[in-house]
Parts: sequence; structure tokens; C-alpha cells
Amino acid sequence: MKKISYFIIMCIGLFGMPACSDWLEQDNLMGMSGEDAYSSDAGITSLASNFYSRMKYWQDFATDNLSYDLSRWDESSDNSQYWAQAGNVDANYRSYYDYTLVRELNLHIRNLKTIAKEKVSERNYQYYLSEARFLRAFVYFRMVTQNGGVPLITEVQEYTDNPISLARPRNKESEIYDFIIKEMDESLDGFSTANVKTRATKGAALALKCRAALYAGTLAYNYDKSAAKNLNLASGATGIDRSLAEGYLKQCLDAVSELEKLGYTLYQKESDYATNYASAFTASPGANPEIIFCKAYDGINVGNNFTMWHIPRSQAVADKSGAQANPVLNLLNDYELVATHENADLDAYVGEEVTESMSASTSTQEYVIYDQVGDIFAGRDPRLAGTVICPGSSFRNIPVDLQAGLAIPTSDGYEFMSAKTITEVATANYNGVKLTGTDGPLCDGDGNWYISHTGFLLRKFVDTQAGSEVNGASQVPYIVFRYGEALLNGAEAAFYLSQMGVMDYNGKNTRDLALSYINQVRNRAGGPDFEIESSELTFDRIMNERRVELAFEDHRYYDLKRWRLADELWHYDVESPTAGIYVLWPYKIYAPGTENDGKWIFRKMKAMNRGSNATISFDNTMYYNYYPMDDGNPYVEKNPNH
Repeated sequence: MKKISYFIIMCIGLFGMPACSDWLEQDNLMGMSGEDAYSSDAGITSLASNFYSRMKYWQDFATDNLSYDLSRWDESSDNSQYWAQAGNVDANYRSYYDYTLVRELNLHIRNLKTIAKEKVSERNYQYYLSEARFLRAFVYFRMVTQNGGVPLITEVQEYTDNPISLARPRNKESEIYDFIIKEMDESLDGFSTANVKTRATKGAALALKCRAALYAGTLAYNYDKSAAKNLNLASGATGIDRSLAEGYLKQCLDAVSELEKLGYTLYQKESDYATNYASAFTASPGANPEIIFCKAYDGINVGNNFTMWHIPRSQAVADKSGAQANPVLNLLNDYELVATHENADLDAYVGEEVTESMSASTSTQEYVIYDQVGDIFAGRDPRLAGTVICPGSSFRNIPVDLQAGLAIPTSDGYEFMSAKTITEVATANYNGVKLTGTDGPLCDGDGNWYISHTGFLLRKFVDTQAGSEVNGASQVPYIVFRYGEALLNGAEAAFYLSQMGVMDYNGKNTRDLALSYINQVRNRAGGPDFEIESSELTFDRIMNERRVELAFEDHRYYDLKRWRLADELWHYDVESPTAGIYVLWPYKIYAPGTENDGKWIFRKMKAMNRGSNATISFDNTMYYNYYPMDDGNPYVEKNPNH
């Protein structure tokens, strides 16, 4: 029988189910009768593998196109010849309305109840049923975050010549979130306590509940803000009444508490804070107590090309590979100073910060001069070095060569000399001194791809194992849920409750609880000195903490949407400091015989992706997708501002 490779389960070890290689290559049983397919653990497991393979992740490591999405907003800039695919979007972005999968999961649940219940052990039956409910709830979560309320269909709809007879009105947005949370609560007893990271577990169900409850609670908390932006439909299909906020936020906290009881903890295995943080995203799932649920790769049957796409150019081995997503200055400026907890911009200029033209070859600006190229990043939140390869950094214990060019002092400033094309990088020099580093940065241009364009490279999720950049050999997992996110979810939920005057949660002061959760994350990041006091706990702090802790994990877009801030921070304005995309290029001073020779300065400039203006565009039409307009459906209701 033909084999089908699926990516989900690396090691199962659950209820005596198939082991690693058996799960990755399941027999295709889709052509079997329902009676046969649901009569054994092997048959049900094969069917489940198909459903896992269809779970929707927008930035996983499966295909190159998903990698472009890392550069969609304000975390990175894409440097490949296909950078336009990471340009501005509209309300069709991430459209997701998968009732084909919903129907098949409903059918799967019905068959489990009517066939499998009598064919497999009671313990396995309860697991399969809980697993199916988790998968279906995940699909609804994906749909509600894009569309708002959608029709809630939990029964099997049979095919008919008159499909309009199957049409259903949209449920309220709150009702979809209620369904997700209720499904997870009712499914918990069906899961064992097995330490599985790549298949549905009690932890995964609680993590989904935790995120869904926070999202719903945030929408309710921000009801008035939504109203001001015309985002609440009278039907309730979009918008959640503020009176429901407290209930959702407490359910989020319930889930965090239960995850803690299950033994999930933050990854803490390395003595160096930056190395420890970076390792949390490359360690195998079995060795990482922080991972709750992930998508796994074995590097053989299921390839992971993320490292090939993002490894520094100087270590790349394939054409059209390396250095694809380049972190941008917008993100780096949000890493605090450890000593003062200050959120201060990287200090490139004496006096006020300026934005220079990338095409300018001379400057009269006064720059801060650094002895070593990495000195500008000294004292920053260690998560910066754990997330981004900065100038002066190494990867795989090999120095990464980031240098934009030479800065040659003139009578009134500097003249800048750089390689012009990627082919010149290896040879371009001035009086025998190299102009541009092997890893860039280099200006966008025809052929100047797969080299840094921003002055930075991505470290997070890039595999440190030699050879993992070849032929999809990396085994780094794509993390869907982890305990660090759950702690920040809890911190935010508890903070909102305290702001609403709800000062008690199960005998704990809500503000103190929020502080405790956020400080667990900050302590892991930078030690006791990096923990904050109660007076420092603000919404802006919570926003920034999620910004840096969860960078490149596909939270930024959803966070700004649920906070109802996306249109404000990403309003299309070429002068906007938050919608514009900025880079920071290092230049080595060439001044033989002077004290500054060999020292470094940095220039802030606008990135060149998205066109010459490099400006993000998000407006009030984009909080919800264009709702599917099926011909003849009497229940269709457009989303707000459409």
C-alpha cells in the first residue's frame, strides 16, 4: 500500500500506539471502509495523522513561502528576490474558512462514537475522542481569529443537491470562543499524563484554552475601543461585550494554573542567559520542559529547511539560501537595558536620532564611536543576543562578518565606501582593506539577495547542528504552544482584572499574580536584576514583554489586532516611526595613524523592502477578513468596514 509521510509525531509513546518511524510514515487507509478504518488503533492513528497534517500554521518551517511571512510586519525584512511576497496585504490576508476539514472532523468524531468505541480499549477511545475535539477546536480558533463569528457546526452535514439548505447563520464571536473553551474543558479527562509534545495532550488542550480565553477576554476588555473603530456588529458576529471580560480572563488564569500543576517549566539548562534563551528554540521536544505542543521534523522523511533559508550567508552551502529574514531596528530598539529596565533606542548618534538616506555616500552627522562593533549592544536584554545575530556575534562558534563598509573621515564628516553588488563583496577593498563583510549588510538591488540588508541576521530557530542547513536536515521543531507564552498570557489576564478592580483570583491579588508571572519570564531572560517592581508593571510593559519574548513566533500580528492597536502603529504614513521599517548598518572607520582607526560607527536608514517607502499598511478593514460571500446564502453578513 502506498505510504504517506506526515510531519506531526516524532515520538508517540502513548497508550502503546505506534512508535516514531511508524507515525511519520502511516499507511494510507483513506480508501478503507469506515468499519475497517475505525476497528483498530493503527487505522485510527493513520486517519488522525492526516488531520494533523492539515492543521494551519502560517509561519511554520515547511515551505519557503511561509518563511516570507516572518517579514510581513515589523520584526524583519525579507532579503530574497521574492521580497515582494512579504509586502503589504489587505483584508484577504490569511483568509481561512475550512468547513471541509470541519466536516471531516465531525465525521471522524461520529465514527469514533459509533464504530471505534466497541473496537478499541476504553482508554484509547477516550483519548481519540479528546484528540479529535482538540483538532476541531483548533480549526475553529483559526477561523474565529480571522473572521470573527462563523457558523458553529458540530454535526455531520450530508451532501445534497441543494447546498443552500445546509447554510447556517454566523454565530457570535463570543460563542465560538465559548465553544473552544468548553470543548477543551470537557476533553481533559480523556488525555493521559504522557509527556508527548507532538500530539494532542492535556497540556495542549489547556494551552489552546489559555490563548483562546485571553483573546476573547482582550476583545471584551477592549469593547469600547472596538466600537470607536466600528468593529462591533450588532449581531455579535464581531465584538464581545465588556461584561464577559472577567469570565474569560479568569478562565485564562485557570489554564495557566493547571499547566503549572502538570509540571511545565521554562527552559533553563545553560548558564549564559542569551545561550539559554536561544537553546530553548533548538532543543529537541523531549529535552525541553517548556514545549507544550509543536510540529516536529526528523530531517529525513519530513524536512525542515528553515536553517537553510536563514543561516548566515558565510555558512550557507546552497544557491538562493541563507540570510532570508533580517531582523529590523524597530524590534531591536525594544530590548531593554538590563541595569535600568529602560526601553531606549540603540545609540548611534550624538544628540537626536536621525534617519539617513541609504543612497547617501557622505554624511556630516556626528556619530557615537565604538571601540568594538558589538559595544553598541552591551547591557541589553540577553534575549536580543538569543534572538538576533548582531554585528560582533558568532554562530556555531564562527564569527559572523557583518560590516556595511568603511567610514573615511573628511573635513566635515565621513565618506562611506561599500561593495555595490554581492559579487563584489569578496574582493572589494580600499587600500587593501575589505569594504563589506561576507554577511553584509548590502543594499537591495538586482541580484543582491541572500545577504543581510538590515545589519542583522536571525538566530532564533536556526539550527546550531553542523549539516542541518543541507537538504532539510534540521530537526528543530516549530513551537505552537510553550509555557513562556502561557505565563505571559496569565500576566496580561491578571493585569486586566486588576485594572477592572477585580483584585482577587482564588485568594491571590491579581496585580501581584501578574507581576509574578511576568517576572518568571524576565528572570529566565536576565536573572533577578531583570525582574520588575510593581510600580513598573504597566500595559506598555506587558506589550513590550510579549514583543521581545515571543518575537518570530507569530504573535505580533494577533496581539496588535486584539489590542486594537494595529491600525495605529501600522498606519500607512511614510513619516511614521512605527509603520516605517528601519535598519542599522555598521561601518568600520578607516583612518590610519589616528586613534579612531578600526573603530565603529552606525547609520540608521530606511529599509528598501515594500518599495522605497518601506512602510507597513494596516487599516480598520483588516481586523477581520472579507467574509466569504457564497451565492444564494441568505445568512451572509459582511464583516465591519467592508
